[in-house]
Amino acid sequence: MTAAVDLLPYAHPSVAGARALAGVLAPRPRWSERDLARLTRIFATRAADELHQAARFDPVEPWRLRLAATDQVQVWLQTWTPWQGTGPHGHGGSAGAYTILLGELTATWRSGRGRTRQAVRVAGSAASFDPAGVHSLRNRGTIEAISVHAYSPPLDYFGAE
Repeated sequence: MTAAVDLLPYAHPSVAGARALAGVLAPRPRWSERDLARLTRIFATRAADELHQAARFDPVEPWRLRLAATDQVQVWLQTWTPWQGTGPHGHGGSAGAYTILLGELTATWRSGRGRTRQAVRVAGSAASFDPAGVHSLRNRGTIEAISVHAYSPPLDYFGAE
């Protein structure tokens, strides 16, 4: 068993052997939005080859794969074909962040003052979102997109794999 598996209660086989990830999900008192953004950047850079190989693209809806999970945090791989996206949604009080591994995603969110804002995130960029906020993501680019997402506390409404 690799060091990464020893430290993670759950690690998908695509990343379980990636020694560069050993210890990145070690317990901490609290996972901040900044911590989650850093975590997604680490997965996107240290396991990039494994993530590209694991990625699948669904022509109907964004595809996702749970990469790792602990009692405190979970990490997901998500893919998007051009023009796929989510509707406006929140995460039930969970903090979250994502890093773009390939392509680009357009994030739309409502501020506390009711103002709607947008930002285009490109490969290599990371972003976090307010646990109390509402946002959406969409691939408005011309190529497929891959992103790594992390949530704390873990979400309970995604399927396991």
